[in-house]
Amino acid sequence: MSKGESKLKLDHAVYFSNQTPEEDAKAWKKRGMNGAPGGRHDQWGTQNALYYARNAYIEALSVEKPEIAEGSGQPLARLLIHDLKAYGSGWGTVCLRPGNLYEFEKQLNEKGYRTTGVQDASRRTASGDLLEWKLLFIDEEIGDGLPNPFFIDWGMDESARMEQLLSSGTMPQENLASRITEAVFKVRDPQATAGRWAELLGLGQPAGNRLALGNAELVFVKGEKPERLADVAIAHEDTR
Repeated sequence: MSKGESKLKLDHAVYFSNQTPEEDAKAWKKRGMNGAPGGRHDQWGTQNALYYARNAYIEALSVEKPEIAEGSGQPLARLLIHDLKAYGSGWGTVCLRPGNLYEFEKQLNEKGYRTTGVQDASRRTASGDLLEWKLLFIDEEIGDGLPNPFFIDWGMDESARMEQLLSSGTMPQENLASRITEAVFKVRDPQATAGRWAELLGLGQPAGNRLALGNAELVFVKGEKPERLADVAIAHEDTR
């Protein structure tokens, strides 16, 4: 399966953090990654730091206001709180861009998946601007098993969003030389999980333990519980 065969793309990988966004951004900079505090999700009681690569980004998500986060019922906030309490900080899950969320939700429902419905979402940036987008989650219990990916629609095409990120200074120009190539998951049965996700995402039957998206690959490797996202591979390229 070539990467060009799927319009489904990796949007971002989520790292569950017990630090502040400022601390996460500082830790990234020590590793040569030019990230920065992103802002806060007032309605969920969460906050984030963001590292943008050319094709996708990494979000370090943390709890800002526990009383709001624990009462919000928002699926990602629930997973964040569960994992921080059960396992501590670490990689959590991935968010994918399938295109129109309402059409994609219909496809999921036809396959027998229960969904949360398309949700409005927003974040107050570090500069005070309000960003808005839409999210879709599969309705599922949280435990040691691998969480399903969740899905996003930014309401604009990819080129327009890239221009917005660059012109606002949110994404440093130098980060165009970086590309997220793989999201790696540790699971008990890599081939079976790859097959299940391929069916879920409409990707066709995979060859082995890898799924090709339009801009990256999802890789499933052998590991014990808890089954979670375990690593993100970043390649640095000469864009001149």
